[in-house]
Amino acid sequence: MGLVAAASGVFLTALDITVNVALPDITNSFGTDAVTIQWIIIFYVGSSTGMQLGLGGAADAFGLKRMFLVGLVSYTAAVLAIGLSDSLALVFSLRVFQAVGNGLLIALGPAIVTSLFPPEFRGRALGIMAALGTLGMITGSLGGGALVDAFGWRAIFLSRVPLCLLAIAFTVAFLRVPRSPGSRSGFDLLGAITLFVSVGSLILLLSLGGRNGWTEFYVPVLAVVSACGFAVFVVVERRAPSPILQLSLLKHRVLAPALVVSLLVFVSTFVNWFILPFFVIESLGASASVWGFLLMLMTAANTLSAPVGGWLSDRANPAYTITASVIVSTVAMLTMSRLDAGSSVVLVGVGLVMVGVGMGLFQSSSANLIMGSVPPDRLGMGGGIMGLARGMGTVSSVAIMGAVFAARETTRAASATTEEAFILAFRDTYTVAVALAAVAVLMSFVLWPRLVGRTSG
Repeated sequence: MGLVAAASGVFLTALDITVNVALPDITNSFGTDAVTIQWIIIFYVGSSTGMQLGLGGAADAFGLKRMFLVGLVSYTAAVLAIGLSDSLALVFSLRVFQAVGNGLLIALGPAIVTSLFPPEFRGRALGIMAALGTLGMITGSLGGGALVDAFGWRAIFLSRVPLCLLAIAFTVAFLRVPRSPGSRSGFDLLGAITLFVSVGSLILLLSLGGRNGWTEFYVPVLAVVSACGFAVFVVVERRAPSPILQLSLLKHRVLAPALVVSLLVFVSTFVNWFILPFFVIESLGASASVWGFLLMLMTAANTLSAPVGGWLSDRANPAYTITASVIVSTVAMLTMSRLDAGSSVVLVGVGLVMVGVGMGLFQSSSANLIMGSVPPDRLGMGGGIMGLARGMGTVSSVAIMGAVFAARETTRAASATTEEAFILAFRDTYTVAVALAAVAVLMSFVLWPRLVGRTSG
């Protein structure tokens, strides 16, 4: 029952994929433009990523179940208010409020599952939670467009309210989180604020720099703010009696490289979400519905493979499954890098299924390793670190890989037609993604117990 309660929160956060479907309708509804409306994504992702570690620290201080319920309630209030909003500025503000709930649910889902299950079952439980959560992406992908077409963009927010209320009732009734013997008291508010400013500035830097160019005046300003913020954060954490991040963990022989591997994996694979659609629809001439079906294949493969990855990571050290999963993802991205105008949609589907399998195996085994490496009284911090690495990976992918694609397309256009330049830039970008995934494979060997002199906990 506790596993289902934790998974319900992850499921709700995954439903936010419907916002991407509704962006054109939101743009028309408020009479704005595509550039402005993108802030509905930037505010949400940036705030959620920047707050997750701090929110995880709050859960360690005030209790996992209590803060999980705070996340559910704030998420519910936010989606209800957004669905009733008549001002775009208010929508932007409420998206930040929704990000608080989203950050709590993402960070505390793995923490709650880890607290409920013994180490020998932890991987399977985390894999099942990931699989149930991924069903939210499938549901959102299939139902989001239909809701927008039938009722408008507000429906994708208001339709979540009954599901949120059901999750709240279920959590209150059935979730029983054991209190850790070493549960912490006190919350490092200053650390949470400085980290939010630092990460938020970095995400704005990556987002705006990638979209508008790296020579804009605000790029160095944001870089300085972020760098100074991180410096202050380190000082604050060293002095805090209950820091939201134990800085010693950054030197941990398993946790630190595991987070780097996670960051690299998300940077390399997230390119499938924002560059591949243009290739499939414009270069291969497929319809939007075909692209939606291909996405469903990837998420379905993710759903089915996540429990398998958890099961494998319970039977042997999770590092072995992590390496295998990253190899699968690397081969998948290599397959995608060879696509051209003569490729079939079937080949794209095969590549995406491989990506889904690799990511499903990786997410559950990586979560098992990371959550098993943090102290029992810092599970919220562990979930927050995982969410921070995932969020920074996706944002960095959009900024870095998007910039690589734009630069290569401009260079290729000098000696090729527009269509040829697009294909060549697409392949160049995926080649960079393959290189990053290969680095992640090499990095994953550092996690193997014979190298670090330890076994999984």
